[in-house]
Amino acid sequence: MLVQSYATDCFVTLPSLSLVGDTWMTEVVPRLPSDLAEQARAYKAFQRVRGIATPHDLLRGLLAYVLGPLSTRRLGAWAMLIGLADISEAAWRKRLRSSNDWLLWLLSECVAVPAPPAPAGPRPAGRFLLVDASCLHQPGGTGDDWRLHLAYDFLAGRMSQVQVTDRRGGERLDRYLWQAGDVIVADNGYGYRRSVAWAVQSQAALVVRIHPATFPLETDAGCPFNVLRWLRQRGSPEREWGGWCQWRGQRYRVRLLAAKLDAQATQHARRRKRRKAQKAGRTITAPTLAVAGWLLLITTLEAAIWSAADVLYLYRVRWQVELVFKKMKQLLHLNQIRSKHRANVEATVRALLVAWALHEGTTTLLRTLLRATAPPALDVVSSWLLRGLGLDTLRQQVQGSGSEARVQACLPRLRRFLCSRPRRRVHQETAVRTWLEQRARAHPDRRCHVA
Repeated sequence: MLVQSYATDCFVTLPSLSLVGDTWMTEVVPRLPSDLAEQARAYKAFQRVRGIATPHDLLRGLLAYVLGPLSTRRLGAWAMLIGLADISEAAWRKRLRSSNDWLLWLLSECVAVPAPPAPAGPRPAGRFLLVDASCLHQPGGTGDDWRLHLAYDFLAGRMSQVQVTDRRGGERLDRYLWQAGDVIVADNGYGYRRSVAWAVQSQAALVVRIHPATFPLETDAGCPFNVLRWLRQRGSPEREWGGWCQWRGQRYRVRLLAAKLDAQATQHARRRKRRKAQKAGRTITAPTLAVAGWLLLITTLEAAIWSAADVLYLYRVRWQVELVFKKMKQLLHLNQIRSKHRANVEATVRALLVAWALHEGTTTLLRTLLRATAPPALDVVSSWLLRGLGLDTLRQQVQGSGSEARVQACLPRLRRFLCSRPRRRVHQETAVRTWLEQRARAHPDRRCHVA
């Protein structure tokens, strides 16, 4: 519903815009929390009706802004066209900033929504959570201005927990709440003894990649274990050792798994190590190059249930969380933040993640239906196309549709969005059009002729 702004000198009566067939109201709003309006007022995102009628309309505008992607000026024009709001672009920026805490609450509610019922058949008892972080950059930044921390539920195909921090927010497992029976898979950014302690204290299992220099191990007798000497021994390219790690006076039982990389992967890993050392101004050592040819994992999974080959195969699944980040950045433009203000950046990222969470239920349901109806030979669902279709559907639900007649009817109110103030620098198109019009008025009977 279009609400008249308080600062209007000449209000133009617009033709009513029918909301019949508005998929935002029929398909998206029912999936939102029932107390969304009350929480919007509690978090001071929506305090009074001034240009925007309801908190649901405010959320729709914010989602349209991030899904467009639109500028705040185009957002104001779009909101006018569909009859959503009549506020300026500066007012939209203020609304985005004031909605930061509310969007954080909404994101936590969307993530906490139970997953759709799983298809019948045997399934593991616990959750398989892939944990990682990705860097986001802002205009004029260094490329790692913000970090997105994500725990991805692989079996459910959805976000389990998510956080947004600045560059100082490190990769730590205590950012998340774990449940008993969870299996956590993480890369070497989490490869420290404290990660094992946090997982064991939460009654969860851990599979994490490590480097021997940052993860000291002990034998049963409490003596240091030399990982490099163990790797140099002749034997199978895949090997296992059982021992202990210590953190804050407490010992934890762990398994060390090692898998030798092939020649090409080893060369690539060593080249990456040399480049990193050169960039940091350090001299790379022989032990570092030797370890670079191995995949080293620490796990607390029971050997009687999870063999070394099973754990190594499970760790390869961790790459799926990297693909989730890639999908977010390509399909949502998550890596193209258009603000430098902290509250605006956080609100924008949280709105994008709310949009991602809203479409996850749809894609999970579609994937289940496709697998249930497709022949076994064709049961390979493209996650990229499915995610793209889900986001395109949500984008259409949010943005709605317009018409040329509606644009013409709203044109007097759209002037403030379509016309700019005079600039110091001459606007060439406007200057040339004005010059030609002046010539036409000065010489109305003359026409351009070729000599």
